[in-house]
Amino acid sequence: MSQALVSIIAPCYNVEKFIDNALQSIFLQTYTNWECILVDDGSKDNTSGEIDIWVKKDSRFKYIHQENQGVSGARNTGLKNATGEYILFFDPDDLLDITAIDELIKLTSENIDIVIGKSGITVGQNRTITDFLDKYENPLKKIPNKNKELIKLIVEQPIICVAWNKLFKKSFLDNNQLIFKENILHEDELWVFETFYHAKAIIFNNKPTYYYNWSNMDSITNNFKFKNLEDYLLIIKHIFEKYYKNNSNMYDKEMASIYITHLQMKTIQHGYKKTDKKLKQKASEIIKLNFAQVEPTRSQKVLDIKFEEIQYKFKIVKVLSPKNIAKAIRYFESTKKLKIFKGKLLLLSANRLNKKKNRIINKVY
Repeated sequence: MSQALVSIIAPCYNVEKFIDNALQSIFLQTYTNWECILVDDGSKDNTSGEIDIWVKKDSRFKYIHQENQGVSGARNTGLKNATGEYILFFDPDDLLDITAIDELIKLTSENIDIVIGKSGITVGQNRTITDFLDKYENPLKKIPNKNKELIKLIVEQPIICVAWNKLFKKSFLDNNQLIFKENILHEDELWVFETFYHAKAIIFNNKPTYYYNWSNMDSITNNFKFKNLEDYLLIIKHIFEKYYKNNSNMYDKEMASIYITHLQMKTIQHGYKKTDKKLKQKASEIIKLNFAQVEPTRSQKVLDIKFEEIQYKFKIVKVLSPKNIAKAIRYFESTKKLKIFKGKLLLLSANRLNKKKNRIINKVY
């Protein structure tokens, strides 16, 4: 039986100091039927020179140069040029395990649209794992998307919303017209939702296939700016408009509602908390405006969603309107975690909240 071709898509921007080790980890793959599409997204260092060495060394490396379009634009260029049956996204400041493709491809089948790899966290571009990025409970378990329950995994399990280290069936992406939304940050938060939303089924592997370089200070996770907050809100609005607002399927709509609430929590935790002090008031205003425009409701028949941590703290209550505080309380009444939520609210200083907010909070006791 012939091996399926796997297209590895690597967006490259100013990764001169990482790219050689990264491509070495691809070159050494035990699975040999791959192509690696390297999209140089307008790098200003010698990334192109480093890529050229590997292109000359092995014809499976394909080089594309374009003016800077961001990670989404680079990945979309890679998708347009990919010829493989499967797609694997890879960030060139990280490393693949040499058995990565072998471990992922052996879990593929006709009705599996996504195979999710196990990601080790490293300090620097190496293979010394300090922790694991994903800690899902059931490795090797096939999870069908009955009533969109895959979305529950993003909320209930610590499954990090990243595009890389997941093997996607190319026909699945093409049939659902799944591409990355361009000109935004945190595009993976949207990508993972959309792919899980449309997937027939997914499966997890149980061996490390990817080494995530947490310490790269040039990465987006280490450089949070006001635009990060704005783009979180754009993603929330996009999901609300496309997957919730006019959706006639109750279960599909419910899963969109759950993920929107999940992102609203992350927006507060990451967006508002990390925003520069000078921009706190502006951040508060745009969050309240967005949340007022995006108000998904939950039906009485929904599946129980259990958050690992309830992240509502003082800044959340401070920034949200009394109406949204009440909505948050109602949301968590069905999760068996309301006691934790109450505990967080008890920590609030009464003189920091206005009387109306305090009256709402007191109703839950």
